[in-house]
Formats: sequence, structure tokens, C-alpha cells
Amino acid sequence: MAGRMEGKVALISGSTRGIGRSMAEMFAAQRARVAVTGRTVEKGEKVVGIIKDAGGDAAFFPLDVTDEHSVRDTIEAVVGRFGSLSTLVNNAAPTAEVAQTVKPLAECTTAEWDRIMLGTLTGNVFWASKYAWPHLSAADGASIINVSSGQSILGITGFGAYAAAKGGVNSLTRVLAVEGAPSGIRCNCIVVGRVVSGRGDTGVGVGDKTGGRLTRLGNPNDIASAAVWLASDEAEFVTGSFVTADGGMSINGDAIMSS
Repeated sequence: MAGRMEGKVALISGSTRGIGRSMAEMFAAQRARVAVTGRTVEKGEKVVGIIKDAGGDAAFFPLDVTDEHSVRDTIEAVVGRFGSLSTLVNNAAPTAEVAQTVKPLAECTTAEWDRIMLGTLTGNVFWASKYAWPHLSAADGASIINVSSGQSILGITGFGAYAAAKGGVNSLTRVLAVEGAPSGIRCNCIVVGRVVSGRGDTGVGVGDKTGGRLTRLGNPNDIASAAVWLASDEAEFVTGSFVTADGGMSINGDAIMSS
């Protein structure tokens, strides 16, 4: 079904690689005009080139979600380039910082906690939604898609700050859905499980063969497909909802009981 996002302008944070990149390419394939964003210009321009070579419309905008001015200015630049903004995907995450701070919560410093919160919740969702709001309110079929994590609903040692931040993402999804309804803005959330993304990720560290999943490990396109549906008018009756894309891991009681 080509053209499911015809007429929409989508800003996807953290879309120079991984899940965000797959979203950018898939949104463009469905005829959305896409703002590719991130901190690495070379990677961003590469994604834009791939989209344009396939006949899509995209442009790269530098974005640092830990800088409020960068968030505000990037949103304004996107609207200046495309004329509107109808879809905001809050996908960016401080993956490097999270990887460097895997430790019991009592050992986490306040500075480490603050960095995770800033890159995951404050900048990525609060600032982005705040500055995009007037433009989304003016658009037809507007929506916000927040990308969360299975760690927001599972207790996993060493990820306290990240789990708390993603739990905040889940809560803000419901609030934004209620506050956005009068303006026609939908807000939904994708709770992401273990996704193998990037050349250096082989799926190591998932426990048994499926890591408790009922199907398989995920790939970026699994999440991008869910995002396309949530952003499209096919989901116009869906708001304040959570799409859990984790291969069934979080509901697999058999795996928990047998461990």
C-alpha cells in the first residue's frame, strides 16, 4: 500500500542509524516528506541520499536533543523547509551514556542520572513535543510517536535511570494524548524489545535461543512498520495506546517460570 503517509511531514529524532534510520526510509517510501535528524552530518546526509535515490523527499537537520535551543531551532527549520509538521517521532536515546552506566541504582551518580533523563525524557519528549505542538495543532492528521523500551515495564538490574526515563515516556504518552485531543493530535508509544541493529550487533547477550521471546529477535524494520501504522490515517482511532513490539518477551510467563 504505497502512499499511506502521503501529505505528511515527519520529523524523526535519532534517524541517522538503527531504528530511526529504518523509520526514515520506510516513512519516505510511504510518501511522507522526512526530516532526518541527528548529531552526525555525514550519516544523516547518507540516509537522505538513500531516500532521494529511491524517489523520496528528505532533508537532514542537525539535532542534539540535550540542547533545548537545538530542539527548538531544528523544529522551526523543518517547518521552514517543508511548510508544516504533522508527525513527530521521539526516537533519540543516549545509547552510549546508558551503556556506560550499567550499575545498581545506588551506585549511579546524580550527574549520570541527569544525563540519562535529559537525553531520554526531557529533551527527546518534553522539549520536542513542546516546540512541535503549535505546528502539529495546525496540521491535519497529526500525531506523536514516542519510542519506549521494554525496560520501562521489566525490572532489569543496572538500568534504573533508563527504566525510570522510559517509564516517564510511557506516562507522558497518555498525558499528551489527552491534551492533544482537542487539537486533533494523537499520541502513541512503541515499547521496543531486543532489536538487533547495526553491523556490530550480533544478538549476543540475550540469554537462551530466543531470550524469552515467543518469536525471534527483532530488527529495525519491525519497529518502523509499527510506526508507519501509528502515523498513518489507518490509526486515526488510536491514541494513548502502547504497541509492544518485543516478540512476546514481556508476556511470556512460561519463560519466567522455567528460569
